[in-house]
Amino acid sequence: MVNYSVDDIKEFENIIENSKNIAIISHMSPDGDNLGSLLAMYLALKKEGKKVIGLELDEIPKYLNFLPKIEELSNDENLNIDTLITVDCANTKLLGELGRKVFDNSKNIINIDHHKTNENYGDLNIVDSKISSTCELVTNMFIDLNISFDSEISTALFTGICTDTGRFLYNSTTQDTFKIASLLIENGADKNFIMERLFQSHDLLARKLSTQILSKSEFLYNNKVVISSITNDILDKYNLKITDLNDVINYYRDTNEVEISCFIKEKPEGGFKVSFRSKNHIDVSQIAESFGGGGHFSAAACQIDGDLNEVKEKLIKRLDNIEW
Repeated sequence: MVNYSVDDIKEFENIIENSKNIAIISHMSPDGDNLGSLLAMYLALKKEGKKVIGLELDEIPKYLNFLPKIEELSNDENLNIDTLITVDCANTKLLGELGRKVFDNSKNIINIDHHKTNENYGDLNIVDSKISSTCELVTNMFIDLNISFDSEISTALFTGICTDTGRFLYNSTTQDTFKIASLLIENGADKNFIMERLFQSHDLLARKLSTQILSKSEFLYNNKVVISSITNDILDKYNLKITDLNDVINYYRDTNEVEISCFIKEKPEGGFKVSFRSKNHIDVSQIAESFGGGGHFSAAACQIDGDLNEVKEKLIKRLDNIEW
């Protein structure tokens, strides 16, 4: 079940039909769901004969370089756009400088997303916070639009569903999610290949650094919370990027004792981003929202001002408010 109407689909069709130049965009710090939904929409509209461009706003993590036609994404900001489609982007602040420029110069905005914090900034908003991922939402849209699935579209969509559900672990995963995943496999998504590229192709040096990070993690509240951190100087020493360490946050979360895993990451330009992962008992999106961030019940993120020690202090002060 999806939370958009027949009229939404008809309006989407009408806007696309009357658009000569279409761009598709998503949030900074790309992940599987935002790139998967962007590429799937790009590929589908190209199949329909539309003039469409997919935009790359930020460096793409190495582990997602296998996605189909990812090399066709552009960073051209001088575009004459009739319609801009944003996918998996809760607010326009997440678009960055390039994204905002394209956004401000577009005549029509279609906003497709699954975050409960979405600000409905589009002329057409297709937003369903009860669905597992934007890729699941887009899959349902394609079914209603009678868009055919090929192996490339199916691969992009399956990747986003798989990553945003934590390998179908998070409580946003429903029986409908599995039905959609099955449909995508039937239409050419190679489950084994995708899973290997996402979860079994880590850089060895990154794994070695991960063990160092994990060895210095702090456990709080009778081991219910773990806090790990990484700074730019350490990343530079190993010649790695923060996206090379994307699985660190799950390591201790996947134990009996830990309910919440927090990973504090210094951003390349300075400042700290904090990512959260939980099981099915504590809504970490509420923690993130208290710092101006957002996300989902089991996965969320925010930015916290200060140096590393100040960030930890602010985070712990917020965690003190949880009834353990």
